[in-house]
Amino acid sequence: MQYLSLDPSKCEPLRDYMAANGWEVTHQDVGQTELCGYGYVIRWQKAGLKVFLQYEDRQGKEMANLELSPDARAEIDAFIAA
Repeated sequence: MQYLSLDPSKCEPLRDYMAANGWEVTHQDVGQTELCGYGYVIRWQKAGLKVFLQYEDRQGKEMANLELSPDARAEIDAFIAA
């Protein structure tokens, strides 16, 4: 698996992109993080490839990370660059 940081403003567009391009949601969870935070995790899968998004907002400080299969990297890099 590979790891990379993602601009938090790209999280919602990534969700739309994944849905439109055949990625199946295999797990999704949302809720409170720590005392005053909010976050969610989403796992997608397509043809054996996996992408895992972690997003959190702690009092206005947003952070997003991706964990992905090496073979999914080119598609995700193309999305990020667009």
